[in-house]
Amino acid sequence: MKFIVIFLFASLVFGENPENQFDKEIKYEYKAYIDLLKIRIGEASLSIKKPDNIKGTNVYHLNFTVKTSKFGDSIYKIRNKIDVWINQENFNVVKQNKSIRELRKKKISTTFINGELAVTNGNEYIVNENIFDPYSLILILSEFDIPVDSSKKFNIVDAGKTRELEVKNLGLKTIKTPYGKFSGYTLSPIKNGQPNLKNKGDMEVSYALINGSLVPVEIMIKLGRGIITLKLKKVHE
Repeated sequence: MKFIVIFLFASLVFGENPENQFDKEIKYEYKAYIDLLKIRIGEASLSIKKPDNIKGTNVYHLNFTVKTSKFGDSIYKIRNKIDVWINQENFNVVKQNKSIRELRKKKISTTFINGELAVTNGNEYIVNENIFDPYSLILILSEFDIPVDSSKKFNIVDAGKTRELEVKNLGLKTIKTPYGKFSGYTLSPIKNGQPNLKNKGDMEVSYALINGSLVPVEIMIKLGRGIITLKLKKVHE
């Protein structure tokens, strides 16, 4: 019976056309917690904005923000705002605007990518032609068929730094959020075949079907000094 449930869920998830979710503006709101302490420290959001066009390339515009509360500031202050524009045909990065403020450190970067040429804050470098943004992967991973216990590698760029990221489908699990309780898939970065949130910016994302759409209901993010967990609280369409 469990196999049948997994098969049906996989058919819905990977059978869905991911372009449908970009046809309309939508915003997912999350409550942010310190993972080990389970203490709420702030809010986060993930949004799909109006489609755009950058130098002749049709793009989707995604936005991701994390902001700690006054209490959260006393533990680990965060004011992060990330805008990413991705190619509508292959979901590759076209532009990134990132304002990262964690504790007393602040970093602002703008990246443009045209083919294999990338420019971040005026510095040119070469990237793999098929390259993704780690934050946009939250919404586009359903485009790639990653069966349970299997993995797929992605070349990613993040504010001028590039690396390879291997993502594994860990299978179904129960996820409790302020928005509800779900049974969904978890996709996680791995090392030597095992889940591993090692690098800053690494994310483990759990997805569930809500009104026929695949939604990231829980997101774990590796920051400089630990991991925060975002749990879905609202969906605005």
